[in-house]
Amino acid sequence: MAMDEGLAWAVPVVLATLGALFFAARRAGAAAEAQFWGSGFALSAAAFAFPLTDAVIPTKLIAFVSDTAFATAYLCYAWALVIRYEGHRLLRARVALLVVGVVAPIYGIFVVDSLPAEVLASDLTCMAQLAFALVTIRRWPATWIDRGIVAISWAIVAQNLLLTASIPLTIAGADPTEFFGTTYSDLMFSWALLTYLGFALLALSAVMSELVNGHRNDALVDPLTGLLNRRGLDQAASEPRPRQGDGVIVCDLDRFKQVNDTWGHEAGDNVLQAFAELVRKVVGSAGVAARTGSEEFVLYLPGAPVHLAASTAKVLQMAMHRFDWSSTGITGPQTASFGVSTRRHSEALEHALRRADRLVYTAKRNGRDRIEVDGSSDGLKLSVATA
Repeated sequence: MAMDEGLAWAVPVVLATLGALFFAARRAGAAAEAQFWGSGFALSAAAFAFPLTDAVIPTKLIAFVSDTAFATAYLCYAWALVIRYEGHRLLRARVALLVVGVVAPIYGIFVVDSLPAEVLASDLTCMAQLAFALVTIRRWPATWIDRGIVAISWAIVAQNLLLTASIPLTIAGADPTEFFGTTYSDLMFSWALLTYLGFALLALSAVMSELVNGHRNDALVDPLTGLLNRRGLDQAASEPRPRQGDGVIVCDLDRFKQVNDTWGHEAGDNVLQAFAELVRKVVGSAGVAARTGSEEFVLYLPGAPVHLAASTAKVLQMAMHRFDWSSTGITGPQTASFGVSTRRHSEALEHALRRADRLVYTAKRNGRDRIEVDGSSDGLKLSVATA
């Protein structure tokens, strides 16, 4: 029984559309794997579409082009899995499998002129490429989407095995020109529409989810230093506050305009990046840090009392004194003025930042490279000068 032509064309149209979506995601900034997913589905669309042109193109040429497109498509799928799950590259082995996937069907098409031999060679080599990728991945999928991708990948391997096993019954002694009159072609197109669609939708969901999360993170991060920006700081500090309050440190680099004017903006950027790295090391997992202005930074320490925040500021000040600033392209030291405050329970972050900011100006008036500490919550006020 011949396959319905509408169903036959539905497969390449759907696959081509999915391939285009992956390419669009890649152009929008998705990870490199999207390019390989897109290439795989585009090639699969071509492989399914080519046999539908049998009235125009010679049968053997159609078979060769279609099998080659399938082999290359499966290499793309395999490589997308390798990228996503940090698999072993083993490029030579994968290229060797591709070569076998192209050459083996040629034997069935042009040497023995056997449809079963051609289909057997194509199915087995495509299945081998995907299975090889799956057994060489090193990162076990952690999310349900990733587990679904791996599961449906194995389902496609199993599907190819079942189709291969069915060849004696579904193709028998059919001539290559009679492919669309076989039960095999009905099964291949029907199963492909289901498994490829599920495969693509899961992979596309994973790619798009990471793309959206990446853009969301970009909106919260300062691109120069990699620290949070003000929006990111507000979000990080939006959790319910413990009753003891949180430590807030505002630090402003001293005479930073002079750095830009004397050594140029590239050196200024280097100074900002170097300072951000010092901040990261000092804060660690105890809190978060943000760049909230040109040379202004905020360290936010959940649950830290004012004396602990002051100690953290002192550690950062000492780290600046020890750092070799000549590596950034400037001569001499770079210092900062610090204001330390506490965000009290149920208080808006803005109020604590304002107090700390005023203390920064006090530190600058008192000679810079100082730490001014607001102890109003504890009944004390400290001023820490350069050691």
